[in-house]
Amino acid sequence: MTSYRRLLLIPLVFAAIFLVYGRALDGGFVFDDHHFVEENPAIRTLANTFRFFSDPTTRSTVSGLNTDVYRPLTLLSYALDYAAAGPSPLYFRCVNVLLHCVNVLLLFVLGRLLGFQALYAALMAGFFALFPVNVESVAWIASRSTVLSTALMLAALIFFIRRAQEGRRADLLLCLAFTLAALFTRETAVMLPLLALSYVAAAGLPVKKHLREIGLYLALPAVLFAALRFFLLGRFQQIPQHMPAADIAALPFLLFAKYLEVLVYPLDMLVTYTDLVLLRLHAYWFYVPFALLLCLLYAGLAAALYKRGQRLAAWGLFWILLTLLPVLNIAAMTFFMAERLTYLPVIGLAIALGAAAQKLRPKLKKYLFAGLAALAVLFTVNIQGRIAVWHDDVSLWRYDAAKNPWNFLTRMRLADALRSAKDYEGAIAELRVAVNLAADRQQQAVVYNETGLLLALTGNAKKAGQLFLRSAALYPASGQALYNLGKVSYLQGDMKGAAKYLAASLEREDYTPARELLRLLPAKHKPL
Repeated sequence: MTSYRRLLLIPLVFAAIFLVYGRALDGGFVFDDHHFVEENPAIRTLANTFRFFSDPTTRSTVSGLNTDVYRPLTLLSYALDYAAAGPSPLYFRCVNVLLHCVNVLLLFVLGRLLGFQALYAALMAGFFALFPVNVESVAWIASRSTVLSTALMLAALIFFIRRAQEGRRADLLLCLAFTLAALFTRETAVMLPLLALSYVAAAGLPVKKHLREIGLYLALPAVLFAALRFFLLGRFQQIPQHMPAADIAALPFLLFAKYLEVLVYPLDMLVTYTDLVLLRLHAYWFYVPFALLLCLLYAGLAAALYKRGQRLAAWGLFWILLTLLPVLNIAAMTFFMAERLTYLPVIGLAIALGAAAQKLRPKLKKYLFAGLAALAVLFTVNIQGRIAVWHDDVSLWRYDAAKNPWNFLTRMRLADALRSAKDYEGAIAELRVAVNLAADRQQQAVVYNETGLLLALTGNAKKAGQLFLRSAALYPASGQALYNLGKVSYLQGDMKGAAKYLAASLEREDYTPARELLRLLPAKHKPL
């Protein structure tokens, strides 16, 4: 096939991917999209470009969400989207799907560079394009850093491999440029030096010859980026590690085993994995030995493939390990695991499967293609169901509540989503479930306070007041419930009651809205 005809295939491939992911374009802002994109004033002007690189708080206006990662190029991509289309979730989602298309194309190019025949490079790219677990990365706007950094990492590796194969210095400079861009998009790009080094070993190239270039053009930028990130954030890990030492030691193995499970059987879906991981930690002596055994079998398989000459297949398995290492909670993260974190490792799985397929006997290949065709249909159907989950907040948290019925935080998020959708009765019903899932008095207080707010919105001020008092009694350290009770009293014209509860709220904590509302009261009702 001529180069011209191959170029004509690119828009057809992109159109096919957009056809599969078309329903994703119909969705809105979901979950963290509200904090990072919809309500983030920093991305509304390109004048903040320099601030993206110097001020991590531009990531979000929410305290705690704006200083746990440093991804300035991701923010810049949001700002460019906003400059082009304003606050349109359609445009933001479209860019995510387009980046996924680019990644599919880059994976095909990588496959050809690795020596795959065009057919097997295409099968490898197609497997990645339709892998169902990728939906969270593609359909969720807040996961922009995943699809964008993957494109930049693939480009960096492609130019490094071309340099290793053809010796052109310009490729090395392009590798450096894409490495820097990938690092400033997502911190997992620090694994690029190890990916490049492992490729050199798998390809049978002289390691010493390429070690200097890997160190100078890949490793040094990663080290300098890590130092800059630490300087701006003040820490390497997102949160302090508050777990028993045995759990800390076991967690990476448990997570790696679970990620392998997701990669081997990608048809099931979870939004949050907290309950599952905690369950396995609680059943320590059952799951940890199993996880360790699985890790040993995985290492044995990679070693066996390498020894039998299936070096690219072994490199694919090693790719999975390397790209999962930063997200195995070795450095504590704000969550245990997520499906979007498999997006980059799936490339390793595709490489391993492509290498194995190319080595199959001719008689078996006809069965391979029939199986892959059936798998493509199955994956496409599964993708449609996943896209529906990521359509809006209510769909997302209703699905997660069905999968994790005992998760308190999921119930609270579902109640909040229903309230935003003005389904107050539905939100109250979810809060009734949540109060029975609360782990302590503070969580119970939060539920009663939120229920009181919803009852006040529906006109049941008396019942709302009772719940605010119950919330205040359960958690005396907070003045939020008393403030809400004071506000309800004020709106009902009970100035004396408003003064009483607002003053009590301020005794517990200095809450600015309580002080401002207290100033509005008639002088005779203000406390001395």
